Amino acid sequence: MDRPEPGLIKWSPNPDHDSFLHVNLQHRIVQVFEPTGHAQKGRFEYKKISKHDDLPPLTTYDWSPSIPGLVAVGTSTGVVNLLRIDDNSNAYLELNLKMSRTCHAVAFNTTGKLAVALDRVRNDNCLYIWDVNRLSTMDNTLKGFPTDVEPPSDPTDRLEPSVSVSSVKFFEDNPNLLVAGIKGQGLRIHDLRDPQKGVIQFQTKCCNNLAIDYADPNYFASSALDQPGVMVWDRRAINRNQLNPTYADALERDNLPWGGALRLDRAVQMEADPAAMDSKNSFIRSLRFSRDHAGMLAVLSRTGQLKLLSTKREYEYPNKKVEGSPELLEVRRSYELDPLYAELNRRNEKIVSFDWITMNSPVLQPRLLVLRANGAFDILEKPSFTSEYPFKLVPWQAPYRGFEGDTPYHEALDLEPPKAQEIFAPLLTEQALADQPIFGPEKPDIEALVEEIFENPIEEAFSTKIINDKDLPETFANASSIADKLTALRLTAEESEHNSADAEPPSQLECHEQLLTNTKNLTDLPSNARSVLDHIMMYRAKEGYLFNYSRNQQIVADDPWLRDAWAWVSGAEEAATDGGMMTQPLDLGYLGVYTIWNNKLGSKPSARLSDINSPPPDKIGWERCINTINKRLHIPKYDGTAPTRWPHHRELCVEMCGWGRSYEAEFREAQSVTSLKKDSTWHTMTAAHALFRGDTKGAVQVLKKASSEHPGLLFVSLALQLIGKTNDLKNEALDFDERVASKTDPYLRAISSIIATNDWTIIANQKSLPLRDRLFVALRNFSDEDLTVWLEKELAEAASTGNLEGIVLTGISDSFVDILARYVQKFGDFQTATLLISICSPRFIDDIRATAFRNAYRQYLQRHHMFFIRAKFDVESTKRSKHHGRPTVKLPGKQITVRCVYCDAEAAKNFRNYMRNLQNNKDNNNTNNNNLSVPSALTHNFMKPAPTKPSPSEPPPNPSANAFTEKMVAAGISCPTCKRHLPRCVVCLEIIGLPRSDKPEMSRDPETRNAAKFPTFCMQCKHCLHLDHARAWFRRHQECPVPECHCKCNLRINDELHYR
Repeated sequence: MDRPEPGLIKWSPNPDHDSFLHVNLQHRIVQVFEPTGHAQKGRFEYKKISKHDDLPPLTTYDWSPSIPGLVAVGTSTGVVNLLRIDDNSNAYLELNLKMSRTCHAVAFNTTGKLAVALDRVRNDNCLYIWDVNRLSTMDNTLKGFPTDVEPPSDPTDRLEPSVSVSSVKFFEDNPNLLVAGIKGQGLRIHDLRDPQKGVIQFQTKCCNNLAIDYADPNYFASSALDQPGVMVWDRRAINRNQLNPTYADALERDNLPWGGALRLDRAVQMEADPAAMDSKNSFIRSLRFSRDHAGMLAVLSRTGQLKLLSTKREYEYPNKKVEGSPELLEVRRSYELDPLYAELNRRNEKIVSFDWITMNSPVLQPRLLVLRANGAFDILEKPSFTSEYPFKLVPWQAPYRGFEGDTPYHEALDLEPPKAQEIFAPLLTEQALADQPIFGPEKPDIEALVEEIFENPIEEAFSTKIINDKDLPETFANASSIADKLTALRLTAEESEHNSADAEPPSQLECHEQLLTNTKNLTDLPSNARSVLDHIMMYRAKEGYLFNYSRNQQIVADDPWLRDAWAWVSGAEEAATDGGMMTQPLDLGYLGVYTIWNNKLGSKPSARLSDINSPPPDKIGWERCINTINKRLHIPKYDGTAPTRWPHHRELCVEMCGWGRSYEAEFREAQSVTSLKKDSTWHTMTAAHALFRGDTKGAVQVLKKASSEHPGLLFVSLALQLIGKTNDLKNEALDFDERVASKTDPYLRAISSIIATNDWTIIANQKSLPLRDRLFVALRNFSDEDLTVWLEKELAEAASTGNLEGIVLTGISDSFVDILARYVQKFGDFQTATLLISICSPRFIDDIRATAFRNAYRQYLQRHHMFFIRAKFDVESTKRSKHHGRPTVKLPGKQITVRCVYCDAEAAKNFRNYMRNLQNNKDNNNTNNNNLSVPSALTHNFMKPAPTKPSPSEPPPNPSANAFTEKMVAAGISCPTCKRHLPRCVVCLEIIGLPRSDKPEMSRDPETRNAAKFPTFCMQCKHCLHLDHARAWFRRHQECPVPECHCKCNLRINDELHYR
């Protein structure tokens, strides 16, 4: 038996007692706990009620279902100790053996019998059955065992001579029936009432970890020590002549062992580390069936993987069922209850033991109690799928087909009242019970709670009726772009109460999250406003949200942080143009400050090297290469206050902080007269930027210029002048209280901090400033060691929070994928994530998440029938993926082919072959009918190439065929194979492609002339019309022109989206 350090846990096998025990193997203590309230993940309430701290070194144990305070403990000498654990008395009794050997397993039944499985020894039985039922008469008011109670001296039954019994379990529906695992032989079922000691035997190597399905006791499971598989058996496998046809077929064709109901060769994952494969511990540590739900089996591996298998009986036709035959099982679903079990940084949270919690109601979600490697108890619930069923009924096929007129698409979620109760009742019940205590005195009456849910109309809880009681600003109606519409909608959001009088100013991340969250949480909006919020990505795509970075900044103008990210990308693109970021042997395009400072090339370093066979340069080589890039880009020399060994690194990193911005333009505008119309925040920002660059005089000039309109800035400029003139203040910190600093202007707060403390660390850690500015300050004022630590901290925080400002740190690299993954998880904007990462993926980035973003966005465009935009994205992203002239994006296969709808032949290929055969046939006819003399004819035939013989699969033109049909084939009107022509227009009844009788080509309207050349098809009813006829018909009608065809060909879908 495996012995993990924290110990073992077991829930009470008696359903009337809500308690569990913990066996601490390290301190040899058994403790009994009682749940007192909630039992859910992250919240488990319990209390200790007793303990037994005189525990011998054990090899196995079991808890009696009939005597709640009795635990049997097996030892390596074969002695079985009976412990009383409910009264803190440390009392115990011993069941001794005549011949010492290891005890492998012990098991109680419901009538007070104890089975003891022992190691093999000659001339003795190895499965003992003891009767300890007399202990059930103990007085619970007294401590310990009664003095007149002696342990039984001899077992009532001795079974299995001279074999090693590795596992044993009793069936609860028949207490005299037990199954034992015999090492090297298989499983045997014993009936203690049978005087002949007959057994049912199953041949298998899976003779360990026996577990019986308490809800369906015909089935029990077992596993082997050296295999990751699980076998489930059916105890009804007695007579081979009474078998269902399905079971008999499984025995013959699938090599299923006799008695087996389900075989899983790999129920758990095997370790990838070869050293771990040699572990002496068994692959599967424990098997447990749920007491409340039939067929629900949990499997725990030695790596901490806890897998839940939900099984059910395979369907058998009623007329083929045989009474008493074993039945096959199938896995309906499997669940990973702890998906992060293999993470190396979670070794202390690995699951080492578990058991099912016995629930007092079948309505409650099944859950397990687990013990982790750090000794903590936790609750894991079986994943719920009650929300999955109504979700599948929602018609998500974009663009929300099936709506007529101006009906809002949200009403597709409204179901008829009789159906709504059946569909939503399980979901509402689960939600009502989600936060209810299930143990202790405060646990609710589950039945009454469910009845209360059904008393209220369920359909009202999920009604999607839109209340148009919120007045939208006039700017929303006048807005022409998605950015203007979102800006107008955000005006309707309630003002945040984050900035109270005593609160700290919000960080840039908090402001960004508040902006996006307030937009997402807007309620009670009219349908047109709701449609804007539901289709932000669609609107942006229609406005050209792609790889034009200047255009992208305009499209996302409503989100300053997203706009700034695209501004940085624009600067990175400008720097990388014409090989600006390339030097032998490095390509540093689109890398960020963190990656440059730490000399990281990402997961595909060879892609950034000019010679894939050469190793990357060392740090000195990096410094030399970066110096070459700096000279090419005319980057100024490093003039920071902190000494450094890598000045060229710092020069490039400082330049990266300003990509997409023009500090000089800001400073020049601040000196102009037009700047006086701006608010004070803009002036303090410009002054702070000058101060960060070390230009104190420039900052003073900006503030003095702005003081004419904002007098409060005059005192700040005077303080800065004192700083510049008095050297003593630079080394002496003033008395500065951050609580009275500006809470609305982060730049004014930063200037005040510099004036008072002259400590640049405070500025670098001021979260209310943009990361660009804080990074700029750190690069100029931190030492090399402090800068490295600070960059690591900021990167970890950006990755954990999904802060898009982190693009300055990471660039478009592998680390940026971590940031985007968290950003998408929080806000669902996989469109932006796809566009940003597609600039360098898969050219420089090898991450499956980048591929997932790309696939999700392409599928989104496909679902909404935005085929042109999807194709344009494919083309542009493929261009950006080129490496050494070759695209790294896998090119799609052939997507379009013209086939005949009647014979399914590929029309283009057959047409080419037909025309070639037709030409060859004409040449042959011309040659045979020539009236030249024989020598001339011979000369002509010798000089002419031989005609190509038609392929047997390609029928040659028939000379006797209808000449009109052959001409239609040659013109592409008819199929070369079946000769069926294109369909007729359902308005004029003329064949598509043939000259029309009304001669639209003579029209003076150029649009009519062009439209007459094109056919149009309804994708639902497949009827065909000339394009000009379709426009004329559907200008007044919605239904198809064909009689008895009620197809709504002209259905207008989401008119507010202006589909064309």
